[in-house]
Amino acid sequence: MKKIIIIMLMLLGINSFSYDFPLKDPYIATVFGSSTLMTQGVIEKIPLKLYRTELISTREIPENLEYQKGYKFSVALQKKKAPLVFILSGTSSSSTSLKTQYFQRIFYTAGYHVVGISSITNTNSLVALSYEKIPGNLMNDGMDIYRGLQYIKNLVEKKAQVEDYSIMGYSLGGTHSAIVSFIDSKEKVFNFNKVFMLNPAVNLYESATILDNMFVEGTDNNVDNFFIKVNSLMGLLSSYRDGFKDISGNPYEVLKALNVTEKDLKMGIGFVFRLNSIDINFLTDYVNDMKVYSDGKIEKYENMGKYFEKINFANFQDYIDRIALPYYQQHYKKNLTKKELSKFTDLKMIEDYLKTAKNIRCVTNKDEIILTKKHFDFLKKTFGKNLYIYPYGGHCGNMFYQENVDYMLKFMKEGR
Repeated sequence: MKKIIIIMLMLLGINSFSYDFPLKDPYIATVFGSSTLMTQGVIEKIPLKLYRTELISTREIPENLEYQKGYKFSVALQKKKAPLVFILSGTSSSSTSLKTQYFQRIFYTAGYHVVGISSITNTNSLVALSYEKIPGNLMNDGMDIYRGLQYIKNLVEKKAQVEDYSIMGYSLGGTHSAIVSFIDSKEKVFNFNKVFMLNPAVNLYESATILDNMFVEGTDNNVDNFFIKVNSLMGLLSSYRDGFKDISGNPYEVLKALNVTEKDLKMGIGFVFRLNSIDINFLTDYVNDMKVYSDGKIEKYENMGKYFEKINFANFQDYIDRIALPYYQQHYKKNLTKKELSKFTDLKMIEDYLKTAKNIRCVTNKDEIILTKKHFDFLKKTFGKNLYIYPYGGHCGNMFYQENVDYMLKFMKEGR
């Protein structure tokens, strides 16, 4: 009977081992866990250097975005011959973001050369790397990233001996790592040894809609409610002052003391994504001269207040309706529908490749907050034994937990 239960769990893609990750609530895990390094023996300081290069020499950079001129990436090299891993950052994160640096430290400690890659939705990538400057089309975004990786490969090989190349990514970076791997299976520039997808989105459009709705539902569709809650929290924090010292290590106690509910956590997660959506709405409109939110040249030190007033908390759906869909209707297909556009954001486009690739491992959580049942079904059907599902952890909340890191490194080194 025990063997039958284990086989059933394996078929369902759920792991039956004892798992002691401390944050069982998916929203608490997402907020607190994803920014906490819960791994022992990781080197504190690695020889990380930030590089900047001009990949699109013919591009004119607007005055107020000149600080983003040149594509940026971060590198830490071993002093001996070693494998190299590219780390693709999550939505809008830079190559020097906290999460990406955690992964760089983990892999560097494990003996890898490490390269941090900014998300394609990061301002610098949008300005200095992306050809079309309309992120969301997975194949186009993947080609942009792949072009950047080729430049980095040539730079690194002049400075260090590279044994082989691997790639991993978390969140949106996890999705992109699969796309980049697919492209490389055709181009064969890297012949990636291992590909590790950590909490990827399956369909960007649908996952973004989930996150948009978290903010809408958390505020009861009234943005003022968000600021009312923030003011309330600030008042409580001010009154407690040093009173959090004894409970600062326990997020459940902190949230209870602050009277933060699950609805509030969803609102906070949705708010962070909404800020990313605002950036994408404004930047894609401005750099493509679409004149939805800005109607001309913005001076270098111009007050941006009037533009953000016009954006007015624009969400990802606004980006699709006002920017992406009109752009693709103009440049690709005049009567393109949103349903057709959504297919550009779906991993299903490389489903056959993912089913047969032997160097890929996909990891997610049973309580992942950006996936639907349909997404889980796709992952199970597509990856089979190459999918690993933890019982809890929310969205990326457990990715720096010791057991997760050990599993990741074991696969990257041994393939199992």
